[in-house]
Amino acid sequence: MVFDWEQFKKGLVGTPDWQDADDLARLSVESFRAERGGFRRDMSSGALRLAGAGITGHSGALDGVAETMRNFQRLILAAGLSSTGHTTLRGQPPADVVAKTRLSLNAAPLPGSLIFQIIPAMSPADQIAPNGQAEFFNDHETQLVDMAMKDALTLLEDGRQLVPDADTGVFLSKLKLYGPRVATTLRDFSLSMVKFEFEPELTWSQPRQSRLRTRLSTSELAHISELIASRKLEREPTTVRGVLRTVSEISAWQVEIDGGEIVRINAKQIGPEETATLRTGMTIAVGVAVTEETGPAGEGTLKYTATSFKNLGA
Repeated sequence: MVFDWEQFKKGLVGTPDWQDADDLARLSVESFRAERGGFRRDMSSGALRLAGAGITGHSGALDGVAETMRNFQRLILAAGLSSTGHTTLRGQPPADVVAKTRLSLNAAPLPGSLIFQIIPAMSPADQIAPNGQAEFFNDHETQLVDMAMKDALTLLEDGRQLVPDADTGVFLSKLKLYGPRVATTLRDFSLSMVKFEFEPELTWSQPRQSRLRTRLSTSELAHISELIASRKLEREPTTVRGVLRTVSEISAWQVEIDGGEIVRINAKQIGPEETATLRTGMTIAVGVAVTEETGPAGEGTLKYTATSFKNLGA
């Protein structure tokens, strides 16, 4: 007689924390270890499976896989920054958040797909008990990378289930809350999937927690990237104040801000009649939209586009 897991799940009261027999077995073992270990030592783990037209057998284009993994790491870092209150594109990410959201990789091929096994680069003990001893009354066992993975995979799943009137849905409201860095990295991750014809399936398992899983088609990923671009969610409005050092109708303005740093601003949206009123040496406030562009080596560069300006005097 075969045990019917689905029927067993339907008979439970409430929502179970597991999806199948493997999930239940994993949760049981992890709970047993935790009860005897004092604090969490088991690593979280996950997988990114690439399928679709871009995969032949168990191989894919090296540049496509590299771009995909780089953008996925950027997305997880952005989600981690957002969960710790850093939603802006500007400024260097705190080193501790970078370290706590860094992923390590172990690849294993299966016919018709390419599977990357993913684990945190930082162990639970190093984050939860960095001095070798956990706080006596601290029951918090979630690593920052777990929080970032949950936010990122949930956001992707919300994007997969977009309704026709997307502006009233949960996907855009979450994305606005998470900020332009998450929107930018989610757009880039989605575009890299579409570009190389990869269809990702993502899973993440945190000890004693239910497994997260989402799978998206290239058409769903294309819709996500188009929606982000159409709503301009990757743009961060701000104001740059400083001394105007160069002004031109055809090249970038250069504004010297506090500390002597020069900010180059694309001012092509400003009309020539308005530009004609400016002189070098003026102190101005420029309303700008900040975006991040990624170079061939994966380096991020901030771009400033002027939307308005105000003369603050000589």
